[in-house]
Amino acid sequence: KAGQSAVVGALGTATAGDSGTATAGHRGTATAGHCGTATAGHRGTICIKWWDDKAARYRMTVGYVGEDGIKPNTAYRLDDNHKFVEA
Repeated sequence: KAGQSAVVGALGTATAGDSGTATAGHRGTATAGHCGTATAGHRGTICIKWWDDKAARYRMTVGYVGEDGIKPNTAYRLDDNHKFVEA
């Protein structure tokens, strides 16, 4: 549901809707909807959905904690180029 939060512990999966906040612990996966934020612990995965005007469909940007500057236990959102930035 839009604007809601989802929080889980280690190895869990948190999914929040559009404008929501998803937070997962160690090795967890956090997925947020359009305009949402995602946070995951050490070795976790973050995913945020965004609208692709050209294709007229939603797409996902995926990041892996510990790669490409993605830090554990740090909230991220997408910038205008669909790249992760700290929220």
